[in-house]
Amino acid sequence: KNIHVHKGPTIIPLSKDAFDVHDVDYAATDFQNLNWIIEHCGLPRLDDFCWIAVQETNVYGGLAVALPFIHARPRYFAEVIAELLFWVGEDNLLFGSDYAIWTPQWLVEKFWEFQIPDDIAQERGVQLTDEIKEKILGLNAARLYGIDVE
Repeated sequence: KNIHVHKGPTIIPLSKDAFDVHDVDYAATDFQNLNWIIEHCGLPRLDDFCWIAVQETNVYGGLAVALPFIHARPRYFAEVIAELLFWVGEDNLLFGSDYAIWTPQWLVEKFWEFQIPDDIAQERGVQLTDEIKEKILGLNAARLYGIDVE
């Protein structure tokens, strides 16, 4: 029922085609009974991903690769997460860390403390509340996989 699709960076050589999300639109339309979790949200093709995800209710964004920007470029991360919240919605975003590369605890901690700057939040009309963070950090994935967290 849940299909994870890698749409992000490759190791050497960097294939720009790996970021292309156009095929997700067709797959999500043709297979409505499946949930399509798009890892890395197609970054740097975020706009393409958002346009697809807003019309395909069975498309979800996996935040691996996007989340580490919270450390290196926090304002860029704020723009990314605000766009995703605006277009995709808080119920269709899932924590991702590329944990095979590093341990994710620092990402969880930084994300929990993170606030979208007021100007970005106001422009997009979004917030990143504790309730939304809980959904992104695990409740959305638990719902998709039928895991009872009560």
